[in-house]
Amino acid sequence: MPNILKTPGIVLRNRPFKESSLFCSIFTEKFGKLRLAAKGARRPRSKFCGSLEPFTHVEVIFYKRESKEVYTLSDAVIISDFSGLRNSQNKFIAGQVICEFIDQFTVREEPNRNLYDELLLSLGKIASGDDDIACFWSLLMLFRLLKYAGIEPNLTDCICCHKPVADNTIINFSIGRGGLVCEEDFDESVFKLDKAAFKLLIDSRKGIFPKSCNFKAFLTLRNLFEAYIFYHLNGLSLNSLKLLKY
Repeated sequence: MPNILKTPGIVLRNRPFKESSLFCSIFTEKFGKLRLAAKGARRPRSKFCGSLEPFTHVEVIFYKRESKEVYTLSDAVIISDFSGLRNSQNKFIAGQVICEFIDQFTVREEPNRNLYDELLLSLGKIASGDDDIACFWSLLMLFRLLKYAGIEPNLTDCICCHKPVADNTIINFSIGRGGLVCEEDFDESVFKLDKAAFKLLIDSRKGIFPKSCNFKAFLTLRNLFEAYIFYHLNGLSLNSLKLLKY
């Protein structure tokens, strides 16, 4: 007999299944990431209508069978649809960056309440913020998520010799070594960060986000994160990250 379970969750993505159904990836509060099949969800009068769109915060009821990797979704009730994310292209892409990353690096059924709360906070902040800053914020939120993937970089001192480097005018960030390095430990994977870009990283760890976008820092950090994630997560490339615009 299947277990009938209920939990809040956030829809990370969906894709068509057969003629009228959907496969959904949902990051839940109680169970972590789930793969759920919503039968008949694409029919015009489906009870799931509107509740399984990306970014939607829902309460789901599903049938769990131990022998299955995809469970059957019984019901989904909207808690918040984060409609602000769908009212602008910038915000939609910004939300996609967050959801795509979590969908890609997490494994099935590993609960992480802190990550769940971080996802809710990030989507809510982007949805309620200004359109012009949405993509920039999503980059900094992506940086905050690196710790949950186990690849948080060292930003305190040289990762090799522990020499202080954070006060330098130009700061060396080594992709390969996973953090800051001094001139003596410079390597070919280094990205050069100016003080403004580095301060953005430090502030974002504290939950402080800028009120305006720094174009130079935006380009630097987007390229840095793309390379860093690719290197440390076995060639993972985020399609949505390439779409982020200033």
